[in-house]
Amino acid sequence: MATRSPSVRMRRLGAQLRRLREERGLDLGEAADFLKISGAALSRMENAQVMTRRHEVEYILMKYGVEDEHLCASLLGLAAAGRSRDWIQRYKTLSPGEGAGEFVRLERDSSTIREYHPIGIPGLLQTPEYARAVMESLPDGRTSDLAAWVDFRMARKEVLTRPNPAIFIAVVGEAALRQNIGGAQVLQGQLRYLHSVSEQPNVHLQVLPFSAAGNPGHDGGFILLDVAVGDFTLVFLDGLRRALFLEEDEDVDAYRTAFQALSDTALPAVESREIIHRFMQEA
Repeated sequence: MATRSPSVRMRRLGAQLRRLREERGLDLGEAADFLKISGAALSRMENAQVMTRRHEVEYILMKYGVEDEHLCASLLGLAAAGRSRDWIQRYKTLSPGEGAGEFVRLERDSSTIREYHPIGIPGLLQTPEYARAVMESLPDGRTSDLAAWVDFRMARKEVLTRPNPAIFIAVVGEAALRQNIGGAQVLQGQLRYLHSVSEQPNVHLQVLPFSAAGNPGHDGGFILLDVAVGDFTLVFLDGLRRALFLEEDEDVDAYRTAFQALSDTALPAVESREIIHRFMQEA
């Protein structure tokens, strides 16, 4: 077991291990005796104070007699790094800081990514020039390592082009297509790229027009990640000074409902490409 700051996976795995113990009517001491490990070690696992290794999870599942193959695969997935391990190793020199790591690991291990952005182009669909212009406008000191941030964001796009790529479903506000981020040339290049990438079979892009009578995403942008490695869905909220993961089923269901409402309200994909093409000519 290795000590590290609790991650989403560690918290979910710990909660699942606690649930399995409680379902078997064991208190912490009884379970520790049964598993032949110390109570302190089991407590650290269940409270996400350590990173529980795959072989440790396999042992606990075997001792608890868990036969549900889907559940076993899910818990073993939580104990593994999935696709993200190799990617992080390849691109760790580009990483601008630890803060980016948790989200990117989950993004890499997702089968479906749904994003609503009311005023900007989603990061996975940005050109380098547009990404640079966006980051230059942020008042958070990111310009000190701007090249690293841009390169890292571009490397993240591999999730959409790898073998068995993630499905990316995005709803963007019309404002994202109209604001002159980086100047006319940068915006035109971004719109041209957006029009092209939206034709990929795994990319579904819709525009929420100004003419829409309502906006189910009025509360702000968000990302839903369907994480295949561990089999769970969570919500990611990204802000200027902090990022927040919402993991409770009630929260996830609320944002899943909001995203479906946004998709129902936005223009269909074909009409969205048409409006992007029109704005591209006007830029």
